[in-house]
Formats: sequence, structure tokens, C-alpha cells
Amino acid sequence: MSQTQARATGDGRAVSDSRGSRGGEAGGSTSSRSSDDQVTLTDTARRLSDLTQTASAQPAVDSQRVAEIRQAIADGSYQVNAERVADKLMQTEDLL
Repeated sequence: MSQTQARATGDGRAVSDSRGSRGGEAGGSTSSRSSDDQVTLTDTARRLSDLTQTASAQPAVDSQRVAEIRQAIADGSYQVNAERVADKLMQTEDLL
């Protein structure tokens, strides 16, 4: 007597497991099956992947630059360029 059980593979797929009555051997004849697995990414998933790659390609934090800005804020000499901030916000919006 053989049993067929579906089991999870950990990556979202199910695999059928046929076992015969002799300790785990597959019953019946052996046939060759082709893999018909397909992965389809949505546009959102593609965008997220692109954004992740872009973010990981960015340079690490420049501690010296952070210290300079912190000091400029502390002594009141830091000036915000509102036009540049607005442009960067618009660029971010375009990415989304």
C-alpha cells in the first residue's frame, strides 16, 4: 500500500511525497518529470527590488560630515536650502 502526502518545502511550494510500504521507497515505476515551476514578480515587487539595490549601493554614513553639520546647527550657521530639499522630495516621490 502506498501513501502520498503533501509537505511544505519552506519556500512556499508543496511537494508530494510518495512512499511505498517498504520503508520509504517510492512505489510503482520511476518516471521523469520536468519542472514547471515559475516565478512571476509584480511591478511592485520589481520596484521594491530595484529600490533595495539602489539603497544598498549608497555610501555608508560620513561621520565627519555629520559632525560638521551637527556643529553648524549648534552654532547657528547651518542654512537649509529649501529648493534643494523640495527637489529631493520630488525625486523620492518619482521613485515610488
